[in-house]
Amino acid sequence: MFPLLKETIISTAPAAYLIKKSKGALAGFNEFRSYIQDIILSFRSFRKLRFRAVYSIILNQTRFTGIHAIPVVASIAILVGGTVIIQSMSNLPQYGLQDFFGNLMVIIIARELGPLSTALIVITRSGSAITTEIATQKWSSELLSLEAMGIDTKLYIVFPRIMASILSIFSLIIFFDLIAFLGGYIISRTVAYIPLEIFFIKLLKAFSFNDLVSTVLKSLLYGVLIPLVCCYYGFKPASKFEVPIYVSRAVIRTTLVVFGVNAAVSLIFYFI
Repeated sequence: MFPLLKETIISTAPAAYLIKKSKGALAGFNEFRSYIQDIILSFRSFRKLRFRAVYSIILNQTRFTGIHAIPVVASIAILVGGTVIIQSMSNLPQYGLQDFFGNLMVIIIARELGPLSTALIVITRSGSAITTEIATQKWSSELLSLEAMGIDTKLYIVFPRIMASILSIFSLIIFFDLIAFLGGYIISRTVAYIPLEIFFIKLLKAFSFNDLVSTVLKSLLYGVLIPLVCCYYGFKPASKFEVPIYVSRAVIRTTLVVFGVNAAVSLIFYFI
């Protein structure tokens, strides 16, 4: 009898675990939906915000997210561009596919690696910093002081960071692509030589309107989702001991969201 009872408990344990996790995920989804609804409804008090204060937050966030990230973006772009170009120039001729060199560069760097790498850099640098900053403000009662002055904290904190992230990510993606192509070409000359004019002519011929639309769409989605998710987890810690936990969750969840959005957008443009 007891072995049978033990087997029943073991067999039902995974099911109970999945049910518990499903309920937790559903509760988290509903909470995040309420969070977005609160932000949307808070725009009714947008006129009460001082333009100078909002402009200052946008400017500072753009400086940190965009300008200060240029050295990191440039370094990774050169390494990624050099690796992709060297591998392409070395292997494509073996299969008679050298004519597709430009198309491959545009697909790999401009469409996929450029936006995705830029988003990951922004998450690790700015996303974690946003979550930490908001959590620290909440723990030190700064948010409570803002609310006491009649300021909608969700609108005051989230909206400027979304605007700054959209501008920064779009600019960094363009910068990443340019540095990846140019820097990668310089590095690739150590392995194989191709005239600079022919290199860029092939790239320009491979670019299409869909590539531009895809880049703009990804930058908009990343610019909205990254600060939105990171701010959401920044509001959650109830004590200073929970700050590292929610910072870690913000980075992981935002990374998963970015990969999902990237795959979805790429799939849409694949069928266009």
